[in-house]
Amino acid sequence: MLKKLASSVLVAGALLASAQGAFAEEKLFKNYVYQTPLAKFTEAAGYYDCSEDVGGTARCIDDVDFLEEKFTVALIFSGDKLMMVSLISPFDQNLYVKAIAGLSKSFTLVSMSDEKSILDMFDTARKSRSTEELTTKISNFEQVGLASGNLTYTFLEGLNAKGQTNAVSALAAAPENIRSAELVMTGQGADSGMIIRFTFPRLEANKILAEAKKPVESF
Repeated sequence: MLKKLASSVLVAGALLASAQGAFAEEKLFKNYVYQTPLAKFTEAAGYYDCSEDVGGTARCIDDVDFLEEKFTVALIFSGDKLMMVSLISPFDQNLYVKAIAGLSKSFTLVSMSDEKSILDMFDTARKSRSTEELTTKISNFEQVGLASGNLTYTFLEGLNAKGQTNAVSALAAAPENIRSAELVMTGQGADSGMIIRFTFPRLEANKILAEAKKPVESF
């Protein structure tokens, strides 16, 4: 199951480039703290090396409780520091509904995406003439994404949706430690699965900018 979903886990990882830095302790998921050293997640504590399956430095642990269900948790590292937590499960309709409802309690849905396009929730709402038109656009996008076996819902925690014009500007204006959650539906039929991944997109972006500003060694 882990191998089936590895490519989706890495999509975000490829976008969040490797860089080092020191930040205040921020929890990615439950007690998993951003930038925790890799060495802390030992075999004695139940973790195993799943780097080959994930395609990058990673540690996994099975049977973690969330939403009254069991998940495999994949911890993704950059520079041997924790940067992302992904919860992996086979697809289940009830779990899918519970995940949407659970995330919506403290997170705001800002966009949906598939392999070819992005539906910006704020921009789409602003351009829709009625609630019915907005609902239809969202429903149509969902149906296409689910049918293709690739659909991602992106949420931002604690975001006030009022007055937002688009998802990009909403993230840019958000606090540096804003947490994102992505609900990823991937695969079809027996191979279909679900991933919930947590990151701090602005903290990671700041790390990249800090690295870019460092003087380049002459060669």
